[in-house]
Amino acid sequence: MQNAGSGFGPPDRKNVAVDGDERKVGFVYDIRMKYHLDLEDLNDPHPEDPRRIYWIHELLGRADCLKLMRQVKATPVTDAQILRVHSKKHLNFMKETEIMEKTTLVEAQQRFDSVFLCNETNYCARLSAGGLVALCTEVALGRLESGMAIIRPPGHHACPNRPMGFCILNNIAIAIRDLQEQRIVRKVMVVDWDVHHGNGIQEVFYGDRSVVYCSIHRHDGGEFFPSTSEGNMGMVGTGEGRGFNINIPWVCGGMGDGDYVYAFKNVVLPVAKEFGPDIIVVASGFDAAVCDPIGECDISPECYACMTSMLNSVCNRGLVLSLEGGYNLDATSNSALACVKALLNLGWKSGITPRPATYHAYATLSDWEINGVPMPHPRYSPDWLALPEWDPEIEVPDCFQSKPSELGKAVVDQVVQIQKQYWPSLSRAE
Repeated sequence: MQNAGSGFGPPDRKNVAVDGDERKVGFVYDIRMKYHLDLEDLNDPHPEDPRRIYWIHELLGRADCLKLMRQVKATPVTDAQILRVHSKKHLNFMKETEIMEKTTLVEAQQRFDSVFLCNETNYCARLSAGGLVALCTEVALGRLESGMAIIRPPGHHACPNRPMGFCILNNIAIAIRDLQEQRIVRKVMVVDWDVHHGNGIQEVFYGDRSVVYCSIHRHDGGEFFPSTSEGNMGMVGTGEGRGFNINIPWVCGGMGDGDYVYAFKNVVLPVAKEFGPDIIVVASGFDAAVCDPIGECDISPECYACMTSMLNSVCNRGLVLSLEGGYNLDATSNSALACVKALLNLGWKSGITPRPATYHAYATLSDWEINGVPMPHPRYSPDWLALPEWDPEIEVPDCFQSKPSELGKAVVDQVVQIQKQYWPSLSRAE
């Protein structure tokens, strides 16, 4: 389906049923992605634990969400799809890992920053990227309204010429380039709420005005992974892409719901409305979640649901969440559940993530707490996002009214001052 006269895909969110299937929210999941393993110590799970995707999928099933969703099949990306983003050298190296001995694999992974490899890594990475490509295509073509890619290995640190930070292939960049190659979309916005800066996505699109990359992450003056200056707020893009790269770099841990909502209300949403992307893709790491042992921030599942609903309200064609980080299995799975419930327009309250928790603890919520009260709820809708004044008759998530910390507010206000020369909507929002 093409937009008459433009050669590009459908202009709105009117959906087409596929084989009579009326379900409008999709998901990608393939158990084979668990085969990507850290070979150095199989008795001590790596933080990027293969069980991460299984637990999300399991919790969505227990919450009766999966039966309301349509599964999209993941197929591995081709060499041609990879080479739109990555170098031939990187492609060939990953192929070589399929036949390396264990000792050679362990030696090879030491050449990179925070990467583990096994013989199945290349296939899993291709399957992960291919799953996201398939889901984004279904959403961009209007066959689905939104979806979540429950995939691993993650991708937002992967650079054109090397793997990095648990990431092998840059899933989101590959998916966007594929959509553009197919002429399905023209403009894409990437919102990265993983606690780490997505340096790989930034590198791919840094001079590209067809893609807005907006990252909210811990920076800590360049001391927090990936420990470079690339995530600072002055990195706004280059050439024609100036202003299309937006970094919101927290200066420390402990950022909470109020800080993220403030960033959304004052930067993310105004830019999204002004830019008018065909599709929004979220680099959906859950390592800023409460109890995550690496991110050390304090985002509730409710806040993740709130951010999902806010983005869903400003999409032209659809919203896709793609799993990145998240290293506490309880917090990650509950946060993912909250996001999916928001996509399904069900109650966003997913229960309370236990405190304290360890990343290898099993999800402890009862079925009743997971399911809650079904809420296709006429008062729970994106309408509250557009109200000039709060209407007490509209139900608003508590996190939407949370106040930012002084440090969080200061960072966002500085970003607005830098970016408002590129985005007039930011001046109007002041």
